[in-house]
Amino acid sequence: MKNQVLRLLLFLSLAINLGVIATIAWTRYEAAAGGSTGVTSPSGSLREHLDLTDEQVRAFEELHRDLETRVAAGRERVHERRQALFETLGGPSPDPAAIDAILGDISGVQAGIQRAVAESLLAQARLLSPDQRGRFVELLRDRARGSTPPRHLPLLGPGGAPRSDEGQ
Repeated sequence: MKNQVLRLLLFLSLAINLGVIATIAWTRYEAAAGGSTGVTSPSGSLREHLDLTDEQVRAFEELHRDLETRVAAGRERVHERRQALFETLGGPSPDPAAIDAILGDISGVQAGIQRAVAESLLAQARLLSPDQRGRFVELLRDRARGSTPPRHLPLLGPGGAPRSDEGQ
């Protein structure tokens, strides 16, 4: 029973991390493809969708860079802890308490990443007029419901840039 719980926790941890990685990769792809803020709405860029001023765009970009830095640090920590988990699981007699501690560390880091995203969204919302904020929240709701899925996530090369051999 305990092994099943641990496997489930490991699977959930991996799924969450893959979601974070896919989000970052998509954001980088959009930034390279579209320019301004790196985030797109169903009708184009976030700048167009929210009618952002140049000052708001600069502030959004700064917040986005800060978030990417924080998420990258979290991802690195998750990677380190996941490696420790694999080493522990591969040992001659894995210690369930050590595994639980590592899974707790991973969950804590993932919660920190989620907090960083929420803080960034709050900071972005504070930059907006009430009308813009309403459209911003609706866009977030649409994405959370999955009604605005990424159109296409290409195979990515080093640094998140699209690979030159894509589509071959």
